[in-house]
Amino acid sequence: MKNSNRPIYLLLILIVIWLLVLSFRTPNNPNNENIQINEYNVSGFSTDFTRIVEDNSDGIVTVVSDTATASGFVYRQSEDTVYILSAYHCVEGAGHINVIFGSSYQCNAVLVGYDRYCDLALLAIKTPYEIKPLKLSDSTLLHAGEFVINIGTPLSQEYSGSVNMAMVALPLLSIENSITADNERENYYLDVIELSSNLVSGYSGSPVLNMNGEVCGMNTMALSEDISFALTTNEIRKVADLIISGNEYKRNMLGIKEVYVKDMENYEKSNLNLSIDNINGIYVQKVRDDSVAFSAGIRQGDIILNINGSDINSLNDYLDICYADAGSFVFTVLRNGETLILESQND
Repeated sequence: MKNSNRPIYLLLILIVIWLLVLSFRTPNNPNNENIQINEYNVSGFSTDFTRIVEDNSDGIVTVVSDTATASGFVYRQSEDTVYILSAYHCVEGAGHINVIFGSSYQCNAVLVGYDRYCDLALLAIKTPYEIKPLKLSDSTLLHAGEFVINIGTPLSQEYSGSVNMAMVALPLLSIENSITADNERENYYLDVIELSSNLVSGYSGSPVLNMNGEVCGMNTMALSEDISFALTTNEIRKVADLIISGNEYKRNMLGIKEVYVKDMENYEKSNLNLSIDNINGIYVQKVRDDSVAFSAGIRQGDIILNINGSDINSLNDYLDICYADAGSFVFTVLRNGETLILESQND
């Protein structure tokens, strides 16, 4: 019996073939004109990163002295006086200091004060213009893995305003540092932020900006091509305000390399026979044998709970003691479950 549906199948196949031919035909263009495809230019592309750079660039400067080229940023303005922060090692011994905004506006600067230990210099310029200071955050709120932005002047003035992206490697690290004064070398511990960043010469004094566009540190030194260190804004603010106030001060070098107990994991606390709920004090990783703490009897492994009547639970608490006007120090220490009271004179 023959298939009566064969003509229908053949017709359907022919229709499909014809539709395929039509879909690949070139449109009729009798004048042989070029077919124009509309092009769209994308402009004004913006991200959190570009916004941060745009919002803060006016307050970031180049610091040029007869000893080095560095970076800096506006900390405060009082009438026609603008205070600028930079790295002290870049202006130390300089006979002339110039501050440059952008690529052209220049002012002579005066070194108002400095702190050798944290490598901070406070400069002042006179200008009739209102310049918005950068906003400082709390460095203790940083987290490892957080992205940050450095804006400064690497190598020379022609690169002013260069942007460098980094990551917080460690939000708080106590490192051994040294200075040489009066031909004598002095070693001490300094609390810094460790950054995974490749910073070259000239970025010293540049601000480290978090993703809120706030200064969370100031670049001061590099350990290698991939590791650099920044001062905490907690110490920057304390030192700068002391200098601006005109009060004499000195940094009490306690000589402790510390870790805050509240930042420890529970297994670390347990290993030190601490209560898991204990969030007080600082654990002494190392103590210099020429320090105030060592002369008081503090040793590696001690937990310092209190200094001069003040509980030490955070970096701010510790800095308050470091910059206090104190002639002696009384430490409340936890050692092997026993509470000790230790005292030392601050020479």
